[in-house]
Amino acid sequence: MKLNSKRLDQETQLLIGISAAVASGCIPCLEKMTETASKAGIDPKKMKESAMIGQFVKDQPAFHMKEAADKLLGTHLIRFRTQSDCSIDDESKKGGGCDCESDNENESCGCVA
Repeated sequence: MKLNSKRLDQETQLLIGISAAVASGCIPCLEKMTETASKAGIDPKKMKESAMIGQFVKDQPAFHMKEAADKLLGTHLIRFRTQSDCSIDDESKKGGGCDCESDNENESCGCVA
């Protein structure tokens, strides 16, 4: 893969590519950028940090939409955890393992079994 910026060094371009791949949800892009960055000797810690930045960027619109729905509709979407955040498989937690912060045991937390 040839990157063609004349102002950004190769490491910067590859780290931006990793962030962009995560933010856009493009698995083939992430695989290629990670492979290229590894071959170029980019520090794995920098690659991980770049991926975390991409995920942060990706999560912001969803967070702000939940916040707006809560304000406009009186929902409680901010409290709901995504399925990936749910520790439903952890039998040590009450309620079958769902790690939700609900005051009411009958109230759904948004976790999917």
